[in-house]
Amino acid sequence: MESLPTGVEGLDLLVEGGYPKGKSILVTGPPGSGKTILGLHFLHRSCQDGRKCILVLTRELTEDVLNQARSLKLDLCPFIEKGQLSIRNIFEDKINKIKSVSKFGKGLCAVDTDIIEYLSSMSSEVDVVVIDNIGVMAIHHDMREFADEFSSISIILMKNGCTSLFIMDEDSYNLTHRLTGYMVFGLMRLITQENFNSGKTKQYLYIEKMRNTPVPIKYSLFDITSQGVRIISGMKSQ
Repeated sequence: MESLPTGVEGLDLLVEGGYPKGKSILVTGPPGSGKTILGLHFLHRSCQDGRKCILVLTRELTEDVLNQARSLKLDLCPFIEKGQLSIRNIFEDKINKIKSVSKFGKGLCAVDTDIIEYLSSMSSEVDVVVIDNIGVMAIHHDMREFADEFSSISIILMKNGCTSLFIMDEDSYNLTHRLTGYMVFGLMRLITQENFNSGKTKQYLYIEKMRNTPVPIKYSLFDITSQGVRIISGMKSQ
C-alpha cells in the first residue's frame, strides 16, 4: 500500500513509510500533547511534495495556527499564497455569522456551519485533508447523530481519494465511547505521563492500530522541540 510521509522522520519509520494513501487516520490525546503539531507536520510535508491540501479548523484562530507553524519552522503561508493549501475556519465563520444575525435574535444553532457541505464541494484535485478538531461535533450532536456525521465525512473523503488526518481531543473521544477509533483506518493516541516526584513529564505516541501495516513498535517516546515533534525511542507492546 502506498504511503504519504508524515513529516516526522521517526514516525515514518514506525508506520511503513507514512500514512496509508487515501485512508483516514485519527489522532487523539490530552490538551498540549502535540496533536495539532502532527497535523502541521503532515500539511507542510505534503505541500512540499506538491500535493494539494485543505486544513479545516473548528476551534482555533487561523492566525494562531499559522503563527504556531511558523515558530516550528513549518511555515504554511507560502503554500497558501500559491493556492496549494486552503484553510477553512469553521470557528471564525460561525462567529462572523453570529454577529451578522444577532440583530434578528437567532441563536448559535441557527448558524451552525456544515462541514459535510463544505467537503462535498471541494475539488477532486485535493490530496490531503486535516480536520482540527473533529471533536467539536460531539458537543452539538447525540451519539447517533455524531456517528452518522463522522461516517459521512469519512466516506466523502475516501471517495475523493483523500488521505485524511482527524484530530480529536481526548475528552470528546471518551465522550463518544471511542466510537471514532473503530471507524478509521488508523488510530494514534498521544499519552502524557507525569512524574510528580521529579516534576518531569514523558510523552508517548501509541499506535493503537494501522490496518494492513505491521507495527512492531507501538509505544514511542517523543518530545516537542522548537522544530516540532521528535521521536526519541520506541518499545514493543506486550
